[in-house]
Amino acid sequence: MSPMRVLRTAGAALAWLLATVFLVLAVVLSLTLVLLPVGLLLGYAAFRLYRLGLRLALPRATDIEKGVRKQARRWRRTLTPGRRRRRWRRR
Repeated sequence: MSPMRVLRTAGAALAWLLATVFLVLAVVLSLTLVLLPVGLLLGYAAFRLYRLGLRLALPRATDIEKGVRKQARRWRRTLTPGRRRRRWRRR
């Protein structure tokens, strides 16, 4: 596993942990009528942190495209193993 992938996974875990704390705090604050607006804003921030953590945990779109291209090349090679590309001949 690459070091960047480890850092992204650790960042995602940290974001989820912080989002969980924010969400619990938002629920507690929302129980009192006076602090309801603060609780709602904190809940919104918690859901945004969950979304950020999910984005960090999932692979990037470029990594997926790169993997699909690599698998397609492998699949194409196994499909026609003895066949070579034809080159244009000069006459």
